[in-house]
Amino acid sequence: MKLYSCILVLFLLISSGTQMKEVKAARCMEVLDPNGCILPSCKQRCLQEKNGNGVCVPNRNGGYECICYYNC
Repeated sequence: MKLYSCILVLFLLISSGTQMKEVKAARCMEVLDPNGCILPSCKQRCLQEKNGNGVCVPNRNGGYECICYYNC
């Protein structure tokens, strides 16, 4: 029974290791609006323009800017 368990674990490790694919996707970012950010519209604009994720990030002026993160 121990031998069977060891063989099964070894088989699972080898088979899962051979099925992994290397992903070389780079992430890019673009400032969509440096003067202000409303999260729902930022997310929608980023999704429509870049198929990405829009977030509101604090800027140096004490406000927020809309930044879009997407796959290059």
